[in-house]
Amino acid sequence: MKKNILTPVQLWKKFKPTTSNFKTNIIDFKSLGYMNVCELYFTALTKQDGDVRVYTQVYFPKKASSSAAIIMVPEFNKMVDLNYISYYVQAGFNVVTFDIAGKSNAKHYTRYPHSLEFCNYIYSSDHLNTCNYGAENTCLFNWCKITRQVISFVKHFSPSVSPSKVLMTAQNSGANILWQVAGVDDRLDGIIPINNTGYDAFNSNLGTEEFPLSSLAERNVWSLCCAAPSYAKFISCPVLFLGSSNNRKYSYSSLSDTLKLIPEDITHYECVSVGCSKNLYKQALYTAFNWIDDIANNRKSVVPPKGRFVVLENRLWVYADFDIEYDTIVEAKIHVSYGKEVEGVRNWIGYSVHCDLVGTASQKVKIFDLNEEISLICTVFYNNGSMYTSPLLTITPSSLGEEIKTNARNTRMIFDKSFGTNAFYPRETAFFADKANIHFEKGSLELEGITTDRGDLVCYNIDGKYITNNEVMLQFDFFTTTPRKIVVEIEDVNLKSYYAKLDLPASDEWQSIKIQRTQFVSDELYPIKTWTTVKSLIFSTAEKVLINNIIWI
Repeated sequence: MKKNILTPVQLWKKFKPTTSNFKTNIIDFKSLGYMNVCELYFTALTKQDGDVRVYTQVYFPKKASSSAAIIMVPEFNKMVDLNYISYYVQAGFNVVTFDIAGKSNAKHYTRYPHSLEFCNYIYSSDHLNTCNYGAENTCLFNWCKITRQVISFVKHFSPSVSPSKVLMTAQNSGANILWQVAGVDDRLDGIIPINNTGYDAFNSNLGTEEFPLSSLAERNVWSLCCAAPSYAKFISCPVLFLGSSNNRKYSYSSLSDTLKLIPEDITHYECVSVGCSKNLYKQALYTAFNWIDDIANNRKSVVPPKGRFVVLENRLWVYADFDIEYDTIVEAKIHVSYGKEVEGVRNWIGYSVHCDLVGTASQKVKIFDLNEEISLICTVFYNNGSMYTSPLLTITPSSLGEEIKTNARNTRMIFDKSFGTNAFYPRETAFFADKANIHFEKGSLELEGITTDRGDLVCYNIDGKYITNNEVMLQFDFFTTTPRKIVVEIEDVNLKSYYAKLDLPASDEWQSIKIQRTQFVSDELYPIKTWTTVKSLIFSTAEKVLINNIIWI
């Protein structure tokens, strides 16, 4: 049977969001100290066999400081975490969130009639990530319809909300909904997608595996009907992307491709936590607050930073241009990485740079191979707490058409003090991490080592492809005055983790420890077979332990 592939315009042509008859049923109103929450149901869709009754939560700050309302779209399988909601409510914003996952063990959840039973996440099956039953019968399309009705509800429900501006945010899988809704609904004043460029597990651009033609055709249908690139070109409101550069759930490289599709007259911004994998820096939260506040009060927004490559006297330089009229610049950084992205991971080398009076900074960078890609991101930190990054820029030095001198690559040294704190990145249980927790402290003989006050230390400067001898060992120096049990984790290109559990003895002197390859074992207790696939190194439960001179020997 011939499949009719719908464009976004065709897919959404028949749907018109309502502005009344929500049949609201308030079920609870309670105080949570610094905020109040109203729980309710409203009717979003009406089918022949019943209504879609959406479980909704409206959070009111005790002291509202903004007239903007933030709609938080949940992930496919769960509600938005209360801790994340509280960040925005404490900042003075009204927050509305709702359930799409449907049937669960919880007391309250969105109720779907039998004809939309597949919209319950637990019954979604291939309605979740294929168009086998038509794009109109995907979970995503119906969840987007519900989300558009939530916009109507927020705008017309109650004088207690009555927002001057309505913005929407979502992270991970929920951002798939966000991209699509923003492309077809012009009632939004801004969107904040987090750690998602609009691809999901089905339509991921990670990996290089080949697909049979039948699967490839189905993926193409999904891309045309449901994926972010098909909707980005229709977005009519400002976009702020928050993400971590080394998050393996999406490809950071694809972000620029998606943002380039947004119409030129629509502003879009990036706030990427360079080097992070599971966290965002706390500055990302402040950036979101300030950006929302600028929109709510019709203030001038920042001009996004830009990066560029320049060849001077046979050396490669990177330049960054920042907006000095937005606010006082307190710090600027230039980050470079070498080679292609491997499963979402790059080793970013950071340089703190001085910004001159016209908002320009520069840094000379080493080149090891003229045919090896080099990527660039520039980051600026402002006095009001905002952090903005430039679009990812990637070049091959040989393509610049000029003679460039190369340097010898040190493949043995992973870390010493000269690398600075930019060689390590935080991994915490809290969603927003503080890079300042990673710092140098003095140990014996006034020698400094890197450490952290909270969470894990993550290093990507450990490309194992150069270590072909399996007898090589991993060595590092440490200083601790109390006995400690720590875990050293290495992760390979296939996302597989291997762990070495170490007992560090106490001493008033610096000590060294060597770890053999066979000491790193998986959860199934199998040792890693080769060093060549290693892409990251993590020190866990090592708070306040000083570490230095990590090297292959």
